[in-house]
Amino acid sequence: MEINPNITLTDVAKNLNLTIDRVRDILTEKTGLQVAKEEMDKVFQVARKLGYDFKKLKLGKRMNLRKEAIESILSTIEANPKWKRKEIVAYLKKSCEMVERVHKRTFTEEFCS
Repeated sequence: MEINPNITLTDVAKNLNLTIDRVRDILTEKTGLQVAKEEMDKVFQVARKLGYDFKKLKLGKRMNLRKEAIESILSTIEANPKWKRKEIVAYLKKSCEMVERVHKRTFTEEFCS
């Protein structure tokens, strides 16, 4: 499908009768989002059909960051071959807690009541 630089999230949302925020959350695979696979597939299908430019969402950069994080985790786990499931889970939890602390310090407005 050819990319149409004039297509916006608004166009995709209107085509699906969804809010712009819902479409954005689905296309960026927002953490914690509860969405049926069918709805997610439909949003991506319509966005591609309309020619939405996914680079606008910087998905490639996000996927690279995810890949780098997973590779780092795998590297640490591989460097500790004696770790059992308990140690691996503890390491993953500790890593998540660290990310959460950094996120709260960096994006304080998201966590204010």
